[in-house]
This record gives sequence, structure tokens and C-alpha cells, in this order.
Amino acid sequence: MLRVQSELFTVGAELATDPAEYDTLVKHFMIVTADFTERLEREVAELEKRVPLPEAFVIPGGTQPAAALDVARTVVRRAERRIVSLQLRGYPVKPELLRYINRLSDLLFMLARAEEGAAVKPLTGRRAARTPAAPARTHRAPRRPAPG
Repeated sequence: MLRVQSELFTVGAELATDPAEYDTLVKHFMIVTADFTERLEREVAELEKRVPLPEAFVIPGGTQPAAALDVARTVVRRAERRIVSLQLRGYPVKPELLRYINRLSDLLFMLARAEEGAAVKPLTGRRAARTPAAPARTHRAPRRPAPG
């Protein structure tokens, strides 16, 4: 986790840098690279081998540490949406940075499931049976003009 925290400072520095100063950033500081993302992907793959995933939607909060990881994942997903929003408004976001943030949310999900482990049975939702279609709306009779 300490490495990820350090990498998030790199993400923040990259996002906070004026595009006109990006070359200076690259020259003097670390930027998000494919190595960052690949490391996360390897960690997720290792966890997927060890941690059985529930068959249904996971309801966060099985243990306090798992709940904290789920909250962290929520914050990362929100940050991802904001970064995409910046990109859509023309801010030059490097694709690798966005890819890193996306994979980080995957890692946090897997870490939360690993944290829950066998400590508790994961809380899961269940699929609802298909409900019949709502009845067609009846049309109201046209209003009569008010007398007078």
C-alpha cells in the first residue's frame, strides 16, 4: 500500500502539471508508466488465484478493513470519472495514467475480498426475479373547460 500511495503522488503531480510544463515534469520527476500499471495487473492476477470471488454482487463491509478498502475503491472510481471529464474537456490526460487508475480500483476490490477472506461469509445481493411489465398507463379524459 505504501508503494501505491507513492504512485498516487506521481498521478497527482502529473494531473496538476500545466500541459506547457509537462516536458519539465518528465525531465525532473517520475511519471506514470506502463510499469506502474503492469505491477498492479500482476498483483490482481495473484490475488485472483488465491481469493475465491462470490457468485453474486458483493455488498461492501464484511470487515472493517475490507470496508475501508471498498471506500478507497469508491474514491478511486470517482477520481477516474473526474479524470475522464478533464479529458473530455480537452485536458491532455495520458492514456497510461487513466489505465493505472482503472487497474488500481481492480486491485482495491481484490484486496478487500482478500481481507474478508474466511473471516465472514461475504455479503452478497441476489438477483431479483423478473417482474412483470408495468400495466399500460390509462389516459386521462380531456379536461372540460371551466364554466364561465
